Amino acid sequence: MFSNLVNKASKFAMEGVKNLVVKQYKLPVTKIVDNLMECRSSPETDDYRYFDPKLRSTDNANVVRNRQGFNDAIVFMIGGGNYIEYQNLQDYAKIRSTTTKRIIYGCTELVNASQFLEQLAKLGQ
Repeated sequence: MFSNLVNKASKFAMEGVKNLVVKQYKLPVTKIVDNLMECRSSPETDDYRYFDPKLRSTDNANVVRNRQGFNDAIVFMIGGGNYIEYQNLQDYAKIRSTTTKRIIYGCTELVNASQFLEQLAKLGQ
């Protein structure tokens, strides 16, 4: 009976530890950036335009994409951005240890929680 109690207590403690461990999640923007930087085809990225400044063609958006991955990316959100997306992209860049990835994140508006709630209140009126 005592061993059964100890066994249940250890299972309960392990569940608590599992909840404390930070899991690596890829947000949608990070998944898209990963597919674009690694030149992987996916339904989310097939319609993205491709511009290569090294090509002299006037319509280089329709050229066949380079199969070599990219190390630099600029991600810009039209509208609200947030720190979680930024941090997720930075974590992704650090995890890619075989090559150094540099990602610049920008947005037209970056608000804190109270400003976000104010915007929601205005929308609700």
